[in-house]
Amino acid sequence: MLLAAALLLAMAPLGAFAASERKPIYIGYADVDYMAEEVLKQIPTAGKSPREQIKAVYDWIIWNCDRDEWDGTCYFDENEVSIQAGGAFYEKTAAQLEAGEIVIRQELESQAGTNSGGGLFLSYDSNSYIASFAYDMMATHTGNCAHYSALLAVLLGHLGYDCRLIPGEFLNRNGSQVEHKWNYVLLDDGYYWLDVRMDHSSYASTGKIPYTYFLQKDAGSWAKRHAWDQQYSNWLAANPGKVRESYAEAAVIAAAGPWGRCSKWAKDAMARAGEMGLIPDALAGQDLTKSITRQEFAAVAVNFYEAMTGKSAPYANSPFTDTNDSDVARAHELGVVNGLGGGLFGPDRTLTREEAATMLGRVCELAQTGAVEDGISLGGGTMNFSDNAAIGQYARPYVSYFVAGGMVKGMEDGRFAPKDAMTREQALKVALETVEQAGAGR
Repeated sequence: MLLAAALLLAMAPLGAFAASERKPIYIGYADVDYMAEEVLKQIPTAGKSPREQIKAVYDWIIWNCDRDEWDGTCYFDENEVSIQAGGAFYEKTAAQLEAGEIVIRQELESQAGTNSGGGLFLSYDSNSYIASFAYDMMATHTGNCAHYSALLAVLLGHLGYDCRLIPGEFLNRNGSQVEHKWNYVLLDDGYYWLDVRMDHSSYASTGKIPYTYFLQKDAGSWAKRHAWDQQYSNWLAANPGKVRESYAEAAVIAAAGPWGRCSKWAKDAMARAGEMGLIPDALAGQDLTKSITRQEFAAVAVNFYEAMTGKSAPYANSPFTDTNDSDVARAHELGVVNGLGGGLFGPDRTLTREEAATMLGRVCELAQTGAVEDGISLGGGTMNFSDNAAIGQYARPYVSYFVAGGMVKGMEDGRFAPKDAMTREQALKVALETVEQAGAGR
């Protein structure tokens, strides 16, 4: 399967809300998401209520999939899937993610944890596990309970429903038990149980779908035929608001790295920045979508200098009365940052885009020429921003340098917006791309 990295970046508002607010939840694998969209073209869901939409998907799976041995029919051309997943569909989906029109399925963590430890529910309910089984089911229309429940989770996700996969045992009427998997789906008033595989079993015998295991609410009744570790489902049932909130952080993701929380477009860049040592301790685990302060940026500038030159920034005493921060002192000793006058540095003031370009540009100038001057020696290009005149004279050589190198771009409306605040992730991304272009790193 193709792993479309850009599709794994975002978490945004879900929709266990009104249908008009519900957003498609993709599994994050371009091939699987492409196939799911093709399958949904065969299922009439437009204009239907949530229950009717879920029933339509449920019925399609029962009517079109089988538990028996595969008959050799392929319902998707593997080459076509690869082409679409790596090309047009990928690009479309990446744009939709960037625009917040779709979201990626959350891998949830219970606060209570599980008896296996760690609190993560990733073995069966992970996106990778579900994507793998859903892919096989869509390709062959044949599978076991894991395939049925994985496909249901993916298809309902594309309709905007958070759908979980629950592992356990099915309790047969003769007292025996078999390993089994089913689903738990979030609607407006909470989670409901679904077991499409067992309703398919009855359909295969009678030709009718009994809906015995369709959208059942009561866990006690469900437990008459299902046995499972209920910690995860109990947490889900008790915390639908937290699940919705986890999706509602539209452009913010929780990342397993020093970059903490960042925008969906920035994840890969922040991962690389972390590997290069560009992210200072002050920003480790912080929300990188927030505006960067002057003190924080000084720390970025120091790390940037060390990555660009392979040298350690010199230590010095702070010349400022409002901060004793060592990174501010080191950045000042390098000549990269200046104060505000009167012995003040303004450590908590946010940094503007032109100030950030200037400070990073000074590092580049220092690395290239051994001195900080006025930025002219860097060379630049023509700036065609609609607000060129608003860019301070001191910043123009540095802004033009980064623009010419492609590390800095303007806003969608054609402005550079020099006085707007620079975010932490924007600053780190410029530093990263400059280091990568220079072929430096540590």
